[in-house]
Amino acid sequence: MDTLLAHLHALELPTPFPVGPVTVYLADAPGEPLTLLDTGPRTPETQSALEEGLAALGYVPADLERIIISHAHADHFGLAADLVALSGAQVWTHARNAPALADYVADRARRHAFYADILRRAAVPLQVVDALRRATQGVNRFARPVAVDATLADGDTLQLAGRRWQVLHTPGHTGGLICLYEPQSRILLSSDHLLADISSNAVLEPPPPGRKERPRSLALYLASLRRVAALGAARALPGHGPVISDVTALATQRLAFHKGRAEQVLTILRGGAQTVWDVVQALFPDREPLDTFLAVSEVIGHLDLLEMEGRVRRETAGEAIYYRAIPADQTGPTDRR
Repeated sequence: MDTLLAHLHALELPTPFPVGPVTVYLADAPGEPLTLLDTGPRTPETQSALEEGLAALGYVPADLERIIISHAHADHFGLAADLVALSGAQVWTHARNAPALADYVADRARRHAFYADILRRAAVPLQVVDALRRATQGVNRFARPVAVDATLADGDTLQLAGRRWQVLHTPGHTGGLICLYEPQSRILLSSDHLLADISSNAVLEPPPPGRKERPRSLALYLASLRRVAALGAARALPGHGPVISDVTALATQRLAFHKGRAEQVLTILRGGAQTVWDVVQALFPDREPLDTFLAVSEVIGHLDLLEMEGRVRRETAGEAIYYRAIPADQTGPTDRR
């Protein structure tokens, strides 16, 4: 447990995922609803650690009055339904997260179908797809559906830890991810949008309801990064890992990394690669099966950027998608949203 501001406490909770522990935040200013920002996944170990962290501050789960969910990944909201059952707390989040939280199993099934199609079009071999499916079996058990009581939109403000925080919708890592920014302290609650030790993956997602085209997750993520870089935040309190002391420098570093990675992808295409799988093998030859989808997601994100810049052309033959590098004298921006 770490007190970062008066009435704002960080609680580090274990998870069963490769990313390691998740950090959730408790806000307990007098006269405000006792608020938990994110919950950790639904495991006995996580729940015990949360109960211990709350007890050290003089609380029990039944005391919670509000739960704010930064985004709809199980390591950030998995315990929400159990905590609501104990406390009657209200759940607040961005509207984009509400369908996944309210019907988690159906949302996972929809995503699995979308991911299977993405992997097939990326020319990932069937044996690799099967290994990935086996590696991800059982993930549903780490969360339960939970109803959303109130939605937060970009530009909203809310009272938390005795301060007024701005809601920033920062899509990219997920379509519904929100950060909270407090201008006086210049503190950013960055969730998974900005992490000190790893670059957040801009995960591919299915089209939102009513849309046919999937979001260009990496392009959205980079736009959100530029916005955060311009805030002038002094510190960021993330969802995983240590506090970030130079927010602008780290955001700028992440932007430079992705610019360089796009150039790597273009070089690999010019060297003869044609499919997403070709590029994945060149960039990530020693990945674990569980990392395959993240690798595919990252490569497609950079191919999206190159296509939007008019530097690659996308073609379809059968079920697979192929990419061709366009000679420099023929390039120009395109919009394939």
